Amino acid sequence: MLPLEFIPGFRSSTLWKGIIAIFYYGFSIYYFVHTWAMLLFLLSSPFMLFSSLDLLGIYKVGHSMAINKITFIISFILVLISAIGVFHSFFNIKSLNRRKKNKVIHNQDLTVHFLNIGQADSILIQESNKNLLIDGGYYISGKTILRYLNKNNIEKLDYLIVTHPHNDHIGGLPRIIKNIPIENIIINTENPYKVKRNHEMHRDLLKLAKDMHINIIHPKSGDTYYLGKGHFTILAPNGGDYTRINDYSIVIKYVYENISILFTGDAEAYSEMEMLKNNIDVSADVLKIGHHGSCTSSSEEFINAVSPKYAVISVGWWSFYGQPDKCVLDRLYSVGAKLYRTDKLGTIILQTNGKDIEFNKEPVSYPKVKIPYTSIRLKYRNLHGKRDLN
Repeated sequence: MLPLEFIPGFRSSTLWKGIIAIFYYGFSIYYFVHTWAMLLFLLSSPFMLFSSLDLLGIYKVGHSMAINKITFIISFILVLISAIGVFHSFFNIKSLNRRKKNKVIHNQDLTVHFLNIGQADSILIQESNKNLLIDGGYYISGKTILRYLNKNNIEKLDYLIVTHPHNDHIGGLPRIIKNIPIENIIINTENPYKVKRNHEMHRDLLKLAKDMHINIIHPKSGDTYYLGKGHFTILAPNGGDYTRINDYSIVIKYVYENISILFTGDAEAYSEMEMLKNNIDVSADVLKIGHHGSCTSSSEEFINAVSPKYAVISVGWWSFYGQPDKCVLDRLYSVGAKLYRTDKLGTIILQTNGKDIEFNKEPVSYPKVKIPYTSIRLKYRNLHGKRDLN
């Protein structure tokens, strides 16, 4: 075990350095112990910083030059590895179809692509030469999504749905809007978001849609739109003054003959309970899990009401937030849903003829070991997961 003097902040007798080090490492370990990449980055970066200062002669602590060089080299390697892990978790810069080999699937009438773009959301629905895109991931995802659309010979989007103005859902949309014709965009036109950054992102996206002469549709629960032989109905939001932006998420149910698919954006437990309270039919064969598998969404009552045969989670590899959470996986397991995850399988493609459903990948197994809640998610759930509708 390394002596304390090798730890940045403890290498000087100065009191403030010791206090900073204690706070820094305590914070790092407490909040990120379940996320190896971020934990490694937070623990190794000060080593690199202090050792580089030593080597430059800016800050002397009495160690030999050889020790400083070794410390710098090791910490630099660790910072580089962990930074790649963090970046990969968010943006997933590898191929959209990486990881497990695709199954051969037959030509069907409806195709749904759950794009593998890391800790973000983007879903493409194709039916009868009609195309619907739900969300556009981070800014860096925009180029990746455009390449995917071009690869699949998508020349126009009939509908674009903007679920809510979080960067992992709308960051890449400006690039998409500017580079592919879009007929209709379904977006909250009232811009009720209280956080300045989200308000501005939403405002700018609305302005861009107007400038591009796209037909703008305000979501209203119960409204139905047709895409070829299939149709989708807006189920949420059902209110207009939510505490959390995620609850403004547009939720749709897509129906194609006897098959139904529920797309929930990042809608959390409050929005879920509103749908159930309003006796909205949320039952579906396939459920796109809300909020990347966070325990703030996918409440037990909601999962039981949907009763999905298949569940799809769009989440980053070694998720920064430790998602999907144990509570969500437990609930899906209890209803017998087959599980598909973009972090394990890459881009997931669903096809159906209106009677049967096929996926391009085999489902993943549920973890056999007990998964602990991450510290952040446990606090998050306690603060926001049990709000009363009455």
